[in-house]
Amino acid sequence: MTPGSKPLGEGPQISFPADGFSESARRAFMDSDFRVVTDVRALPSPVLQTFTEKGGLRLLMANPGQKFEVTDVLDATLPRERLIFAGVAGGKCFVHYEKGGYTHSYIIEIFGPTSTGKVGPLYGGYCDAPATNFQDLRSLLIHGGCSHQIVSR
Repeated sequence: MTPGSKPLGEGPQISFPADGFSESARRAFMDSDFRVVTDVRALPSPVLQTFTEKGGLRLLMANPGQKFEVTDVLDATLPRERLIFAGVAGGKCFVHYEKGGYTHSYIIEIFGPTSTGKVGPLYGGYCDAPATNFQDLRSLLIHGGCSHQIVSR
């Protein structure tokens, strides 16, 4: 840990719907006209909050190319996650990122309008590999390459 630096806090706990996100729902979601985002701060506010420490202003996710904690040997001042890319289309958003730790993981989280009308989590899944672009991610998501569902984080 860097002298004088404060360890990052925890992020808010979020839960994904237990009923999953069907292939047809994933296909319809990914057919939206997304604007690709490579800066975490460009995410919509409700989504950005899920990647910001509770009660703080510091991000829990690094931007592409920035330093993050890749291994399970922790430097608590570094984010454990790093954005690969995200997409925003109106009230819909996806975030594709890598997570360091004992096992290096590639994750997609999908956010959109919930039954309450607010933007919230709809689906989270572990991907077999990182996507290189939007079409690659769309293919992974639709054809089962991001199929190991996340219940909460």
